[in-house]
Amino acid sequence: MPKQSDILAKLHARFVSRRSADSPKHCRVMDRRHGKQIERMAQQGIVTVGDMIERLPHLSLRRKRLAIWLISVLRIRRAIPVLFDLLAVRSVRWECAHTLGSLTDGAKVIDRCLEIADRELSSPTPDRHWLEAVVLGLQYSENPRVGEVLVEIFERPDLPGWLRGDAGDKVGCFSIGSDRRTKLFRRCRDAAIRGLTEDDIDVQFWSMYVIWQLAADYKNRPSHQRNGLEKSLPVLRRIAANDHRLAPGFWWPMSGEAEDTICALETGCSPEVAADERWSDTSKRGVWDRSR
Repeated sequence: MPKQSDILAKLHARFVSRRSADSPKHCRVMDRRHGKQIERMAQQGIVTVGDMIERLPHLSLRRKRLAIWLISVLRIRRAIPVLFDLLAVRSVRWECAHTLGSLTDGAKVIDRCLEIADRELSSPTPDRHWLEAVVLGLQYSENPRVGEVLVEIFERPDLPGWLRGDAGDKVGCFSIGSDRRTKLFRRCRDAAIRGLTEDDIDVQFWSMYVIWQLAADYKNRPSHQRNGLEKSLPVLRRIAANDHRLAPGFWWPMSGEAEDTICALETGCSPEVAADERWSDTSKRGVWDRSR
């Protein structure tokens, strides 16, 4: 008889019980749906974590995605080798990469993602889906080489705008701005300033975000240490005055993001009420198109 600590239904029930009673309604609905799917998996003989890992490559797409989600929320690290194998399956590559990125910051995950990045970025026809997996797999790492890969994806005009935007999102969270004397900082700054004038809305939006992140503590630095970030101000002011499109996937306009970035550059901090709060009553979302 399997141990209680290895039974999927028990582990899922424990996970659900840890959620706050006032968790969002959609989370409670999904928990119930997942619970029913786990019951159906048990009817097929998939009762334990070991059963799930062993049969994961052969499950239907719906069950694969459920299993990968369970691996993520239940922190099942022994599934990492199978997740690496499944990166080759395009239909679940995003889920596998995201889960690998959240499970560990270990050298094995980083090294594998960097190998994929080197392969694709040196190819004349890089695969955008593999690079998306790289961005997700590396999103929680502070490895210096990771910063270089993220900036290279962000700055390359031959890659899709949404992919570059994803990399820009992660670049903004990385500690590139902590030392403004580095070549990596300059590359990131220059790519973001160029990105403001590109046609792709994803690149424009995430370029503003990157500049905002690089502008941290701007007000405390003398002019000779500002490293050219102020060059973005004329374009940012034009966007703030004229571009009222909703940001990709979000409910506030490009002009609002530009206003926040200008505030960060001029004062060294965010406005008291940020754009996401100023437009919090907006129900519409900007177009989030990943098919390009």
